[in-house]
Amino acid sequence: MALDVAGEFGGSMEKAAAAVRAKVLVIVARQDHVVTPQPAIDFAGLLHAPMMELESDCGHLAPSCEQARVAAAIADFLKQ
Repeated sequence: MALDVAGEFGGSMEKAAAAVRAKVLVIVARQDHVVTPQPAIDFAGLLHAPMMELESDCGHLAPSCEQARVAAAIADFLKQ
């Protein structure tokens, strides 16, 4: 919750996204009640990055609950 990606860029997510030089895959859990997924979704849009949305009822633990699906998506991403 303390991570502020845009903090070093005057609060601008657009400037933060422009500074990213790496390929990015964004994975979010729609039912996450620990971390709000919308900022990551917005940032993925600014980066034009691929995004995976997990819809399970596992909330913050969705990547573990959907481990096989997440692992496959990461493997595909790394092949690019």
